[in-house]
Amino acid sequence: MTGPADLSGVPRAGVLGRLSPAWTTFVVVDAILVVTFFVLLVMQLVNNPPGGGVAAPEPTVSSSVDPEPETTPEPTAPAAPEENQELTAFVLPSGNIWCSMTETSATCTIGSSTYVLPTTPADCTGAVGRVFSVTAAEGATLPCVDAAPVRPEGAAVLEYGQASTIGEMTCYSSKNGATCRHDPTGAGFSVARAGYTIL
Repeated sequence: MTGPADLSGVPRAGVLGRLSPAWTTFVVVDAILVVTFFVLLVMQLVNNPPGGGVAAPEPTVSSSVDPEPETTPEPTAPAAPEENQELTAFVLPSGNIWCSMTETSATCTIGSSTYVLPTTPADCTGAVGRVFSVTAAEGATLPCVDAAPVRPEGAAVLEYGQASTIGEMTCYSSKNGATCRHDPTGAGFSVARAGYTIL
Protein backbone atom coordinates (compact mmCIF):
# COMPACT_ATOMS: atom_id res chain seq x y z
CA MET A 1 0.00 0.00 0.00
CA THR A 2 1.37 3.23 -1.04
CA GLY A 3 1.34 6.07 1.54
CA PRO A 4 1.79 9.76 1.16
CA ALA A 5 4.91 10.66 -0.62
CA ASP A 6 7.81 11.68 1.57
CA LEU A 7 8.79 15.15 0.32
CA SER A 8 11.33 15.93 3.00
CA GLY A 9 14.18 15.19 0.68
CA VAL A 10 12.73 17.07 -2.29
CA PRO A 11 14.22 20.54 -2.66
CA ARG A 12 11.64 23.38 -2.50
CA ALA A 13 11.39 25.70 -5.47
CA GLY A 14 12.43 29.35 -5.35
CA VAL A 15 14.98 31.30 -3.39
CA LEU A 16 12.98 31.31 -0.14
CA GLY A 17 12.64 27.55 -0.44
CA ARG A 18 16.39 27.20 -0.04
CA LEU A 19 16.49 29.31 3.16
CA SER A 20 15.87 28.22 6.70
CA PRO A 21 12.75 29.56 8.43
CA ALA A 22 14.86 32.11 10.41
CA TRP A 23 16.47 33.48 7.24
CA THR A 24 13.10 33.61 5.50
CA THR A 25 11.68 35.72 8.33
CA PHE A 26 14.72 38.00 8.21
CA VAL A 27 14.35 38.60 4.46
CA VAL A 28 10.60 39.30 4.74
CA VAL A 29 11.12 41.83 7.56
CA ASP A 30 13.90 43.57 5.59
CA ALA A 31 11.64 43.79 2.55
CA ILE A 32 8.89 45.39 4.66
CA LEU A 33 11.37 47.93 6.11
CA VAL A 34 12.68 48.89 2.66
CA VAL A 35 9.14 49.41 1.33
CA THR A 36 8.23 51.49 4.40
CA PHE A 37 11.35 53.63 3.91
CA PHE A 38 10.44 54.39 0.30
CA VAL A 39 6.83 55.21 1.23
CA LEU A 40 8.04 57.66 3.89
CA LEU A 41 10.56 59.17 1.47
CA VAL A 42 7.86 59.78 -1.14
CA MET A 43 5.58 61.35 1.48
CA GLN A 44 8.40 63.64 2.63
CA LEU A 45 9.11 64.79 -0.94
CA VAL A 46 5.44 65.48 -1.59
CA ASN A 47 4.98 67.54 1.58
CA ASN A 48 8.35 69.36 1.43
CA PRO A 49 9.59 69.71 -2.15
CA PRO A 50 13.37 70.13 -2.49
CA GLY A 51 14.63 73.70 -2.71
CA GLY A 52 11.43 75.07 -1.27
CA GLY A 53 12.08 74.47 2.38
CA VAL A 54 9.02 74.36 4.53
CA ALA A 55 5.98 75.40 2.57
CA ALA A 56 4.70 78.82 3.66
CA PRO A 57 1.21 78.83 5.11
CA GLU A 58 -1.51 80.27 2.96
CA PRO A 59 -2.20 83.91 3.87
CA THR A 60 -5.43 84.44 5.73
CA VAL A 61 -7.67 87.40 5.04
CA SER A 62 -9.01 89.14 8.11
CA SER A 63 -12.17 91.17 7.90
CA SER A 64 -11.02 93.59 10.61
CA VAL A 65 -7.35 94.49 10.23
CA ASP A 66 -6.18 97.29 12.52
CA PRO A 67 -3.95 99.84 10.78
CA GLU A 68 -0.53 100.62 12.20
CA PRO A 69 -1.09 102.96 15.14
CA GLU A 70 -0.50 106.69 14.86
CA THR A 71 0.01 106.83 11.11
CA THR A 72 -2.15 109.81 10.14
CA PRO A 73 -2.72 112.94 12.25
CA GLU A 74 -6.23 113.99 13.23
CA PRO A 75 -7.64 116.78 11.03
CA THR A 76 -9.56 118.10 14.04
CA ALA A 77 -9.56 117.39 17.75
CA PRO A 78 -11.35 114.12 18.58
CA ALA A 79 -14.51 114.08 20.66
CA ALA A 80 -13.75 114.25 24.36
CA PRO A 81 -14.44 111.10 26.38
CA GLU A 82 -16.96 111.24 29.21
CA GLU A 83 -14.28 111.49 31.89
CA ASN A 84 -10.89 113.08 31.22
CA GLN A 85 -7.84 112.18 33.24
CA GLU A 86 -5.51 114.75 34.79
CA LEU A 87 -2.03 113.71 33.72
CA THR A 88 0.77 116.26 33.64
CA ALA A 89 2.92 113.78 31.68
CA PHE A 90 1.97 110.74 29.63
CA VAL A 91 3.05 108.50 26.76
CA LEU A 92 0.87 106.96 24.05
CA PRO A 93 0.57 103.13 24.01
CA SER A 94 3.03 102.86 21.10
CA GLY A 95 5.72 104.57 23.18
CA ASN A 96 6.55 106.74 20.16
CA ILE A 97 4.80 109.95 21.30
CA TRP A 98 4.99 111.51 24.76
CA CYS A 99 3.56 114.74 26.13
CA SER A 100 3.69 117.09 29.12
CA MET A 101 1.01 119.53 30.23
CA THR A 102 0.51 122.56 32.46
CA GLU A 103 -2.61 124.68 32.96
CA THR A 104 -1.63 126.94 30.03
CA SER A 105 0.58 124.79 27.77
CA ALA A 106 0.95 121.34 26.24
CA THR A 107 4.02 119.92 24.52
CA CYS A 108 4.36 116.61 22.65
CA THR A 109 7.46 114.93 21.24
CA ILE A 110 7.59 112.22 18.57
CA GLY A 111 10.48 109.76 18.63
CA SER A 112 10.21 108.22 15.15
CA SER A 113 8.42 109.64 12.10
CA THR A 114 8.23 109.19 8.35
CA TYR A 115 7.32 112.76 7.38
CA VAL A 116 9.79 115.29 6.00
CA LEU A 117 10.92 117.72 8.69
CA PRO A 118 10.13 121.38 8.00
CA THR A 119 12.88 123.78 7.01
CA THR A 120 14.94 124.86 9.99
CA PRO A 121 14.74 128.63 10.60
CA ALA A 122 17.96 130.60 10.33
CA ASP A 123 18.01 131.41 14.04
CA CYS A 124 17.67 127.72 15.02
CA THR A 125 20.88 125.80 15.64
CA GLY A 126 19.02 122.50 16.12
CA ALA A 127 15.95 121.21 14.30
CA VAL A 128 12.20 121.67 14.22
CA GLY A 129 9.44 119.15 13.61
CA ARG A 130 10.03 116.69 16.47
CA VAL A 131 8.50 118.78 19.26
CA PHE A 132 5.08 120.46 19.10
CA SER A 133 3.74 122.96 21.59
CA VAL A 134 0.57 124.95 22.19
CA THR A 135 0.20 127.73 24.75
CA ALA A 136 -2.65 129.98 25.75
CA ALA A 137 -0.70 133.04 24.64
CA GLU A 138 1.05 131.89 21.42
CA GLY A 139 -1.11 129.13 19.98
CA ALA A 140 0.60 126.18 18.29
CA THR A 141 4.32 126.28 17.50
CA LEU A 142 7.14 123.94 16.45
CA PRO A 143 9.96 124.80 18.89
CA CYS A 144 13.60 124.57 17.89
CA VAL A 145 15.34 121.78 19.80
CA ASP A 146 19.09 121.22 19.98
CA ALA A 147 19.18 117.64 21.27
CA ALA A 148 17.41 114.45 20.27
CA PRO A 149 14.23 114.02 22.32
CA VAL A 150 14.33 111.52 25.16
CA ARG A 151 11.22 109.71 26.35
CA PRO A 152 10.57 110.25 30.08
CA GLU A 153 10.90 107.21 32.31
CA GLY A 154 7.88 106.02 34.26
CA ALA A 155 5.31 108.25 32.53
CA ALA A 156 1.71 107.06 32.65
CA VAL A 157 0.21 105.56 29.48
CA LEU A 158 -2.75 107.46 28.05
CA GLU A 159 -4.68 104.74 26.25
CA TYR A 160 -6.17 105.28 22.79
CA GLY A 161 -9.57 106.98 23.10
CA GLN A 162 -8.68 108.71 26.38
CA ALA A 163 -7.86 112.34 27.12
CA SER A 164 -6.13 114.42 29.78
CA THR A 165 -7.19 117.92 30.82
CA ILE A 166 -5.05 120.25 32.90
CA GLY A 167 -6.43 123.77 33.31
CA GLU A 168 -7.25 125.20 29.87
CA MET A 169 -5.41 122.44 27.96
CA THR A 170 -6.68 119.06 26.72
CA CYS A 171 -4.66 116.34 25.01
CA TYR A 172 -6.18 113.30 23.28
CA SER A 173 -4.66 109.90 22.58
CA SER A 174 -5.86 108.00 19.53
CA LYS A 175 -4.62 105.59 16.88
CA ASN A 176 -4.20 108.74 14.78
CA GLY A 177 -1.61 110.13 17.19
CA ALA A 178 -1.68 112.80 19.88
CA THR A 179 -3.80 115.94 19.64
CA CYS A 180 -3.45 118.84 22.09
CA ARG A 181 -5.36 122.11 22.13
CA HIS A 182 -6.09 125.22 24.13
CA ASP A 183 -9.76 124.70 24.97
CA PRO A 184 -10.93 128.36 24.98
CA THR A 185 -9.46 129.17 21.53
CA GLY A 186 -9.27 125.72 19.87
CA ALA A 187 -5.65 126.37 18.84
CA GLY A 188 -3.49 123.28 18.87
CA PHE A 189 -1.76 120.51 16.93
CA SER A 190 -2.04 116.86 16.01
CA VAL A 191 1.06 114.71 15.44
CA ALA A 192 1.44 111.16 14.15
CA ARG A 193 4.14 108.98 12.64
CA ALA A 194 3.23 110.02 9.07
CA GLY A 195 2.63 113.73 9.58
CA TYR A 196 1.33 116.59 11.67
CA THR A 197 -1.45 119.16 11.53
CA ILE A 198 -1.69 122.63 13.06
CA LEU A 199 -5.27 123.18 14.24
